Amino acid sequence: MGLPLARYGFGGVGMSCVDMRSALDTFFDHAAHGRGGYIACTCTHGIVESQRDERLRQILNQSLLTLPDGMPTVWVGRLKGMPVRRVTAPDFLEAAMRDPRARGLRHFFYGAAPRTLERIVARAARMVGAPAIAGSYSPPLRAAGAPEDDAVIERIAAARPDVIWVGLGLPKQEYWMARYAASFPSAVLLGVGAAFDWFAGAQPRAPQWLQFLGLEWLHRVASEPRRLWPRYREVVPKALGIMCRELALGGFAKRRHHSGAA
Repeated sequence: MGLPLARYGFGGVGMSCVDMRSALDTFFDHAAHGRGGYIACTCTHGIVESQRDERLRQILNQSLLTLPDGMPTVWVGRLKGMPVRRVTAPDFLEAAMRDPRARGLRHFFYGAAPRTLERIVARAARMVGAPAIAGSYSPPLRAAGAPEDDAVIERIAAARPDVIWVGLGLPKQEYWMARYAASFPSAVLLGVGAAFDWFAGAQPRAPQWLQFLGLEWLHRVASEPRRLWPRYREVVPKALGIMCRELALGGFAKRRHHSGAA
């Protein structure tokens, strides 16, 4: 097992200094050796939410990895001198399923609507082989932090997964992973949110040039304006404010090597 990857602070959240290879290697190392833990994927939405949700901030800081899912999280890391690259939830899920190491693990998929989940499982089975699929479950809609039925936790545990992919969206999936990680001590839990829809082919990704410019959120808003515009109307200016605050505090251009938030 290698040394823990460095983190850098963004609004009190310790973002992992990763690229796709180091993130995959850490994930597969923990999963193959039954070390457990959970991995979060966080963009500016998670940073903004964590300003008013202390529990969410604690969960993100106690993760095995908190991956920089949005370009602003990468820009902050680079301004702090960290050699970080963007690792989005959709890209990570796709890369993990294409990695030969995934065939040696048992994967459980938790989240998404039943029809979408069927497509996810079918595609994953084609990529890693049917024996590597431990099971799936589509939970009912409920409030963030609502407890899961004991029977469902027992069902997942009985499937003996090495990996549990959790697609509930932020902050529901973070609360769920933190609450139930101890119920699956040898499994790695990954909160991948809307990556389930992209993996299933239910939604198209933004063009690469929009992603590079940090404007993938505009593509998402254009796809689901009624649901997403209120969120990003609040998130974007608040995220810019957090970045400016860190700049004013002299947090940039200083390389940091530690496991917590700056």
